[in-house]
Amino acid sequence: MWFFQMKLLVILVVAIWVHRAHSRRLDDDFDNNILGNPVGLGMTSGVQRDWVRISQSPPQSVSQSVGSRVELECEAMGSPAPVMQWLKGNTPLTENESFETNAINDVPSHGIAKAKSRLVINSVLPIHEGTFTCLAESGSEIASTKTKLYVSVHHGISARNITKLLAGGLLGSRSPARIVLFNTIYLDNIGNHIELPCKAVGNPIPDIIWLDPSERIINPASDGRISVLGNGELSIRGMKWDDMGVYTCVARNSVEHDSISTFVYPMMAEK
Repeated sequence: MWFFQMKLLVILVVAIWVHRAHSRRLDDDFDNNILGNPVGLGMTSGVQRDWVRISQSPPQSVSQSVGSRVELECEAMGSPAPVMQWLKGNTPLTENESFETNAINDVPSHGIAKAKSRLVINSVLPIHEGTFTCLAESGSEIASTKTKLYVSVHHGISARNITKLLAGGLLGSRSPARIVLFNTIYLDNIGNHIELPCKAVGNPIPDIIWLDPSERIINPASDGRISVLGNGELSIRGMKWDDMGVYTCVARNSVEHDSISTFVYPMMAEK
C-alpha cells in the first residue's frame, strides 16, 4: 500500500511539473488537495474508490441590476472525472434563452480530472433571482455549493423596459462565445479511450476547434485515433504516452472568441 501510494505521488508530481512547464495553468489547490492527501487519489488498499470535492466555489451571494451580465464559475476535482450540472432551486438548468449551461459527459470516465463549469446569464431579469447550485458527481459521490442571486430593479426602469429586455433575450440578441464546460487537467491510464469536454455558448452559436500539444489544428473531419466529435469534445482512443501535453479548445463566433487548455497525462495501468 505504501509503495503504491508513493508511486502515484511520483506520477502526479511529474504530471504537475510537465504541465506547469508547458502551460502554467495548474492551480496550487491541486497540489494541496491531491498531493497533500494521497488517500484522496481514489485508491484504498489497491481498490479504486470514487471521490469528488469542490475545489473552487462561486460567491455565496451575488447582487446585480436588471440587464447586467452574470457569470458564476465552479470547479471540482474527482475520480472518475466529475460530471457537473447547475440547478436553480431543485430544477436542473438546460440551455435556453435565459441560462447558458449544460452538463459534462453523461457517461463519466475512469480518470482523475479537475473540471470547471460556468453559468452564464447575459441579461439578468427578476425571474433569475434565486438560489443556484453547482453539482459535481463522480461515480457514487456528490459534492455541491450554492450561490444566492439577488436582482435589483432601479426606480427608473419600468415594467415596459423589463418586457423589452425579456423580448430581446427571447429573440436571441448577439452574445460573445464563452466556454462553459471543460477540464483543466486529466489523468487516465494508457490504452483507455478518453473524451475531453469543451462546451461553448453564444449567439451566433460558436464554432469549436482543438489544437494539439504542437499547436496544430486537429481536423474535425478526421476519423483517426484523435478526433473532434460532433458535440465539440476531443476524443482520444487508445491513449498513448506520446499523447501527453496541453490540448487547447477555441470557441469563436462573430462577436468574440474564447479558449481553454486541458493538460492530459497518460498513466501506466496497475497490473
